[in-house]
Amino acid sequence: MSEMHRSQVATVLLGLMLPAIWLLNMAWWRMSPDVVIIIGLVPLAWYVALKTPGPTENPSPNRVWVYASVATLSLGILFNQMLMMACGWAGLAVLFCFPPSAIPKLRLWILCAGAFPWVLLELTPLSWWFRLSGASVTGRLFDLLGMDVMVSGTLLEIDGLPISIEAACGGMQLLQVLLSGGVALTLLRFPQRGLFWSMLLLLPVLAWVANTTRIIIISGWGLAFGAERAAGAFHTWGALLVLGLLLGLYHGLALVLQSLFKVEEDDEYAQ
Repeated sequence: MSEMHRSQVATVLLGLMLPAIWLLNMAWWRMSPDVVIIIGLVPLAWYVALKTPGPTENPSPNRVWVYASVATLSLGILFNQMLMMACGWAGLAVLFCFPPSAIPKLRLWILCAGAFPWVLLELTPLSWWFRLSGASVTGRLFDLLGMDVMVSGTLLEIDGLPISIEAACGGMQLLQVLLSGGVALTLLRFPQRGLFWSMLLLLPVLAWVANTTRIIIISGWGLAFGAERAAGAFHTWGALLVLGLLLGLYHGLALVLQSLFKVEEDDEYAQ
């Protein structure tokens, strides 16, 4: 079988598997149907690879990585683990379906693995930690402002106003989109530079900061205008606020790290 024919067959098979993996566990649809937008990371990764061409000769895929990807995908299907299915599928897609690119395959693999809702489905403990820490930080902040605050887990009472940090405030729906979108932004901004890894590691931190800020603002809004208004449209708008805040934080940190990285390069060159 020629290499082109093999690539075409792999593209068809993996293309059919992509929606099938999503359909294996439809819990994401009940939790947040909007998260389906992240599936667009796959064509984005392919476009980024195509836009940054590498050597015209595409060497045969490393057998170890092929076997590892097949094993991971198979185990994910067997045990219904979305993260394993995502990693296995992404590995095979990058190895067999993508054009030769100067961008390292590992980075394209990370982007493709983010095109599945594994954060939403399998990182629920992280949601609990987001809620618990967000409630704690919010309580301490309003306590510093001289208000009467009681904190019990994810329950707050600020100046007599009860506030419950429900699962919707855990940020899992947003965290899925933010992390997947953040990986895409990072790859687009730093396709071949070492800053890709630094920004990638900072994405969960930025998501937590943005989500905790959302909880603080909604709590303050409730104190100022009443619980009903805080739980209404403003609660929904808070999601847009988180997204805007994350993008702002990301842009600011990227500029700072880019400046520091450039200074280090200049110093090394001068030496």
